[in-house]
Amino acid sequence: ARPLALGGAASALLSTGETFYYNPSSLGLLQKPHINLMYAPTFGSFTEPMASYNYMGAAYPLHGDGTIAFNWTRFAVDDIPVYPELGGSSFAERNKDAALRPNGTALGYIEDVEDVFYFTFAKTLESILPLGWWYGDLPITIPVGLNFKLLRQKLGEASATGMGVDAGLMIKFNLGTLVNQRQLGDLLFGLSLLDMTQTAIVWSTEHKDRVQQTLTFGMSYLQPLWFSHAWLNLYYTYLKKYDQQHLAGIEFAVKGLALRLGRNSSGLTVGAGIHWKSVIIDYAFVTNSFQDVHRISCSISL
Repeated sequence: ARPLALGGAASALLSTGETFYYNPSSLGLLQKPHINLMYAPTFGSFTEPMASYNYMGAAYPLHGDGTIAFNWTRFAVDDIPVYPELGGSSFAERNKDAALRPNGTALGYIEDVEDVFYFTFAKTLESILPLGWWYGDLPITIPVGLNFKLLRQKLGEASATGMGVDAGLMIKFNLGTLVNQRQLGDLLFGLSLLDMTQTAIVWSTEHKDRVQQTLTFGMSYLQPLWFSHAWLNLYYTYLKKYDQQHLAGIEFAVKGLALRLGRNSSGLTVGAGIHWKSVIIDYAFVTNSFQDVHRISCSISL
């Protein structure tokens, strides 16, 4: 829910592990193991949604600045009605003969279930960039990461499988060190190429679909404030898939509480978060072209 509240501007977002979806390299900066969870009734009421979205994942930092993670997402739509073929050859023919008109009764119901399993590995590299005698040396952190994902879908009696690869990297350094101003914070750049092989999904009917490549480039700036361990964070992401999108978000955090505002391709997004001991709960209200949705997610630090 946190990246959604920030308008999806997550190409250069540091998180508890759920940003593998946007940029797998972000897991390289994870300090502790995390379990992430979300259940989201989608479109319709909370008790009787048209669809449901489930997410569960775990990320574990390794010795040597590496991280491994496993994540699972499921989108499901139940009770999709199947109607008989229309009788007659035209609307005019059905209009004349009442026996050819459909009565609105479904022959039966099918379901659509879409699962994706992600296996992520991220590694963080450290480097020193010499800037000459005037500025000195600039420490740079460079996380890189890969997603290997397995896609499975079932629609009625048909089923499909596919395999894909995502890749990403980030560059992180302290802006205050660069310009010799201690009060400045960290600057991050992120780049990711999702479905880099144009993931093929092959159906049992021998039909084949392909997932278009997604290119994201983003930056974020994390500015510490002068009171109560507060932070002001700014995010921007350029995303290109079927079209080009400019996503942006701003986050104010103080003493375990956070307020967020963002803009995605459909409009404004808002959200909040609370961090209590080892539990983080995030909320997002997301503007969507079909219907606005609410999201609540949970992260547990081990």
